[in-house]
Amino acid sequence: WDRQDLSIEAAFDQAAPAHTAQELSVVQDVLGTYTTSFAGSSYNRIENIKNGAAKIDETVLYPGDEFSFTQAVAPFTSDNGYYLAGGYASGKTVDTMGGGICQVSSTLYNTVLRSELTVLERTNHMMTVGYVPLGADATIAEPTIDFKFRNDYEYPVYIEGYTYGSAG
Repeated sequence: WDRQDLSIEAAFDQAAPAHTAQELSVVQDVLGTYTTSFAGSSYNRIENIKNGAAKIDETVLYPGDEFSFTQAVAPFTSDNGYYLAGGYASGKTVDTMGGGICQVSSTLYNTVLRSELTVLERTNHMMTVGYVPLGADATIAEPTIDFKFRNDYEYPVYIEGYTYGSAG
């Protein structure tokens, strides 16, 4: 082989971005916040909560955009950063891949309510949870139960999701 005669052609189209920095510059005010505690949780559950919060962090919803929590955080596999931890299934607590992720969806649900975003789909757990008040939870179960909401404001909404501290 004479590598000096080797050539490669590439064709590409340059596309304009769908949104601009100027559009994002209007994101300034805090619409709502909510915090829950994972104190006393197992290491695996805490890691699942951290992973889920990181997956929704820095999400931008433009006017009219819908957000699916399950789409943002799934699949619940070890390759996607999840561990076996306690979760609810058929009215019992069992080890499930991604156990604890509903604490993230419930925390986001309470933030969405305070932000006055439009809730499109939300289901509470069959059993009570201790990290939000009764009836203020949002369970998910891939692929059938999701938490979804929409940005009906005339400006973008920026979602921050994070954990701090440690427990276990």
